Amino acid sequence: MQRAAADFVAAVYKRSGNMNKNDRFKACFQEYKDQLVRLVVSKTGDYELAQEIGQQVFCAFYIHMDAVEDDFVKAWLIKSTRNAIVDHYRKLDIRKEISLDAENRMNLNRSGEASGENCENQVIYSEMLGRIFREIRKDNKKFYEVLVMVCVDGMSYEETARRLNVSEQVVRTRLSRARKYVRDKYGDEYWGSQA
Repeated sequence: MQRAAADFVAAVYKRSGNMNKNDRFKACFQEYKDQLVRLVVSKTGDYELAQEIGQQVFCAFYIHMDAVEDDFVKAWLIKSTRNAIVDHYRKLDIRKEISLDAENRMNLNRSGEASGENCENQVIYSEMLGRIFREIRKDNKKFYEVLVMVCVDGMSYEETARRLNVSEQVVRTRLSRARKYVRDKYGDEYWGSQA
């Protein structure tokens, strides 16, 4: 019943041409929110995550709504939802890699406690990384921003591009150049410390 009412209101507004942005958003939200949540739940099995991703997608839709024609709203929302699901899993994979890498570097002994030598090595390694990041920030702020957003915070290229107000290709290029810069300038020091 509620859906039929929302359809009716949307149809009336469309015909009359009096639908403002907020009314259009409300009509689209009412029309597609359940469908998007079901899509995310079917892919993730997590209802709370589905609500969170749905909220992100609808926030993005509100921002870009003026550029989306009425006939393509559903397609835009579904595509954005699928992209958000992929981004979610990419972030999980990156976090797992980072946490596994940190655990391996820590090299816990059998009792589950880090040996004094390993703790000392971990502190030295952390201080070295901090110094490298400070120097990169001082030398090239653009490299620093991309390295932190993508490699440390685990943001997607798309999200990083949005935050920096550049294209994804620019993010990829900066990241590639930043990694080469780190390898060239700190390669021996960085890789030697991990041995």
